[in-house]
Amino acid sequence: MARVADIIQRESCFQPGSTLCMGCMESIAFQNIGKLTDNGKKTIFALGTFCGEVSTLQYPNPVAWGRGETTPEKWEKSFGVIHHVFESAPGVAEGIRDTADMLAKMGALSGPVQVAALSGDGGALSIGLRTLLMTIHRRVPITIFVLINEIFANTGFQFGPTTSPGSETSTTPVSELVDGNPATPLDYIGLTVAAGAGFVAQVSPAFPKFFMQTVEKALASSETAVVFIPAPCITGWKFGEGETVNLARLSCETGFFPCFVKEKGQKGQIKFVDLDPAKRPPIENFMGPQRRFHHLVKKDSKTDTFCMRPGKEAMMQKIRGWIQNHLDSLNQLT
Repeated sequence: MARVADIIQRESCFQPGSTLCMGCMESIAFQNIGKLTDNGKKTIFALGTFCGEVSTLQYPNPVAWGRGETTPEKWEKSFGVIHHVFESAPGVAEGIRDTADMLAKMGALSGPVQVAALSGDGGALSIGLRTLLMTIHRRVPITIFVLINEIFANTGFQFGPTTSPGSETSTTPVSELVDGNPATPLDYIGLTVAAGAGFVAQVSPAFPKFFMQTVEKALASSETAVVFIPAPCITGWKFGEGETVNLARLSCETGFFPCFVKEKGQKGQIKFVDLDPAKRPPIENFMGPQRRFHHLVKKDSKTDTFCMRPGKEAMMQKIRGWIQNHLDSLNQLT
């Protein structure tokens, strides 16, 4: 395993030129992934339609993926990007992997190829869930990155399968009768483990060392590796610029998005969050800065801290119960 200090010095294939929101977590994640794939192998990305694709590849805007104006002379520095529709990232990556393997057997490649799929949670876990599960079932040696922002941020901030309970979205508006999203999210980590993925993890750039070490292991997996990356959305979650990394850290420490890693045949490990709710930061600390939770949490002017709004006990208890149940479930994955 490479030292983190050495990985940081590598050249990233994600360069300036995207139209992602300033401070977007996806941009930070892509920068890190771009360095991690600079590991002596040619990389080919399959990018389904999501914020991270339309904001980095949309013609005639500048393309953010690249290492200079010309194709690098070194095989391991060159890479390819294939853009496709929402739901197809794992399937397209699977086709790339099969093609590369056949060309390698024919002696038609100059060196090894690694294949990665990138998509949003809407494309991977809603529109394209069947594709994701079938690729995992076939044990294809590719790495699938899924950016989790809990909404269809590219099409209007609609509710999705990963939306937190109580969250206000364009299709789960707050009213006198409804406190935002009434449903609990899909257990996508448990689902991919049950489907047979060789490596499953949830990482965050807010914990950079864990992010880099885990993604490096995923890229080296001999079976399908799935890496979920929570990506606080400035526009959809409605928080101020400069809060992205802090919210990403709190999302883990409060249990909304626990960092997690599981290799096949080994017990899963929860990272940076305590199973005891009394030892975790209050969930209000994570929810308070986001206007999507404005109906549940407010700032106390006297203490300058976030607290629950009166009368919202039922929904807040539902959120706490969902978090605890999810942590307990992850802790039992073997």
